[in-house]
Amino acid sequence: MKKILISAVALLLTYQWVPGQTLSYELITNGLDAVTFEIGLAGLTVGDLHGDGSLDIVTIGDHGSPHVNATEAGIMVWANNGDGTNWSFLNEGDFGYGGVALGDLNNDGIVDIGYAMHHNYGTGDFGDQLIETALGNGSGAGWAPYDDGLATDGETYGMFGIDFADVNHDGLLDLASNSFGCCNGFRVYQNNGNGTWSPTFAKDGGNANQWCKFGDFNNDGNPDLIVATDGTQLWSSDGAGHFTALQNGLALGFNIDFDVADVNNDGAADIAVEKSGSAQVYYFDLAANIWKSISTGLPTRGVQGIRLADMDMDGNPEVVLWSSRLISIYHASTDFTWTQIASFAIAETALAGIAIGDFDHDGFNDITYLASAGSGDNQLRVYRHVPDNPQLSLIPIFPKGEEHFLGGSAQFIQWLSSVPATDSATVSIQFSSTGPAGPWTNVVKDAPNSNRYQWIVPTLDSSNCYLRYRIRSSSGSQKVTILRPFSVSTASY
Repeated sequence: MKKILISAVALLLTYQWVPGQTLSYELITNGLDAVTFEIGLAGLTVGDLHGDGSLDIVTIGDHGSPHVNATEAGIMVWANNGDGTNWSFLNEGDFGYGGVALGDLNNDGIVDIGYAMHHNYGTGDFGDQLIETALGNGSGAGWAPYDDGLATDGETYGMFGIDFADVNHDGLLDLASNSFGCCNGFRVYQNNGNGTWSPTFAKDGGNANQWCKFGDFNNDGNPDLIVATDGTQLWSSDGAGHFTALQNGLALGFNIDFDVADVNNDGAADIAVEKSGSAQVYYFDLAANIWKSISTGLPTRGVQGIRLADMDMDGNPEVVLWSSRLISIYHASTDFTWTQIASFAIAETALAGIAIGDFDHDGFNDITYLASAGSGDNQLRVYRHVPDNPQLSLIPIFPKGEEHFLGGSAQFIQWLSSVPATDSATVSIQFSSTGPAGPWTNVVKDAPNSNRYQWIVPTLDSSNCYLRYRIRSSSGSQKVTILRPFSVSTASY
C-alpha cells in the first residue's frame, strides 16, 4: 500500500476559529514560587501526572551541588488545582539540571518520566547517571528507577534534551537524548520493556545546544529526529533504531531552539526553528526530497524561544515566540503568510525553558516558562488564556489526517477540549479502518480529559482510518470525527 505523496503545501483545515477574535492572557503566580532557582537553561514540560485530566508542570534542577544558592533539585512537579490558577509543589531527589519528557514506559496506563542532566549527584539509583527514566505511581512523586543500561554508551559530559517515541514499532516508547557543549553528541536507546535499555545509535563530535525532538518528517511511519548539534540536525529513522542524515538542503547549525508539528496538513511533521534570533518554519517536500521554508511574515530578530501549538482552537498550530519582555503569537493564512494575532508584555528578558498546554480546559492553550529578568534568577510563570464562557467541544490535534503509522507502534493521540467552567469531562476514543461510517472499535472509554492518550496502533493495512471522539460532561456530550483519513500498514514504505 503506497500513499500518494503530497508535494504542495496543503490547505489549512478550519474548525471554528473566527478571524479577529481576541486572545487575552493573565499572569498566574499562585504556588509557583515554592522553589528558588538559579539562572540558566532548563527543560520544561507539561502532562497529567495524577490521572485527573489536569496538566501539571514538570522540570528538573539544580545548577550546582544540591541546594547551593537555590532550593531547586531533582524532579520538580507543580500540580494543577484544576483550572491553572493555583499550583502545589512536589519534588524528589537532589540532581539536575536538564531536560524532561513524559510518557507511559511500561504500558500500565500511568505517566512515567525521562530526564537527562548535567549534575548527576543523586544516590541510590536515583539521579546518579546522566540519562534516567522512572516509573510514576499517579501521585507526582514516589518515582521508581527504570533506567538500567541508560547513559552507558560513552556519555562523558552532561546530557540535556530528551524525547520519547516508539522507534522500532514494538509498542514501547524509546528515547533520544542530546548533550550540550562539546563533544558528546546524542544517543538513541531502545526500551526493552523490563526496566533495561539498549543503545541503538550514537553520534559524537562537535558542539551541541541541549535540545532534541522526534517527528515523522517524511511520513513513512518511522519517527525521525531533529537535534541541536553541529553538522547534521535532521535525521531519518529506518524503523530499527538507526538514523541517517535528512538535511537535504537545510543548514541550521547547533545553536537553535525548535518545535515539531504538522503545520501544512500533509501528514508529515514540520519544524519551527529559532536561529540567531530569527523565527523560521520548514516542511519537507516529499516529491522534491528537500526542506522548504514557509516563514513569510515571521520576525527575523530578537526571538529566543519558539513553539508550535493551536492557540486559537481552529485545529492548526500557530507559532508562539518568546522574546525579551514579549510573547507573540502568529497565525498562518492559506498561502502561509504569518500574521501576528496576539502579543503581551512580560517582565523577563532571558528564557530558560517554555512549554504550552491547556491548564483550565477552556479550549485555548496556555503558556508556562522559566526565565530571568536581567541578571536575576529564573522565575516560573504561567500565562493563562482568559476563559470566555467555554462550551463543551473538542478539536482533534493528532492525528488529523494524511499521517502514516506502522501497526503495533505507540503513538500519542492529542486533542483540545472546551469544558464549561466548574465542570469536568471524560473522553472516549474509537477507531475505524474502513472509513468515517465505521464500524468502530474502542481505543479507550471515559479516559481523563488530559488532551493526550498513548495508543498502540492496531496491526493491519488500511488507507482509510479514522478516529472518533466523544467528550462527555454533566452538561452533555459531543462526538467529533477527524476530517481526513490516515493510513496504517504492517510494513514500512
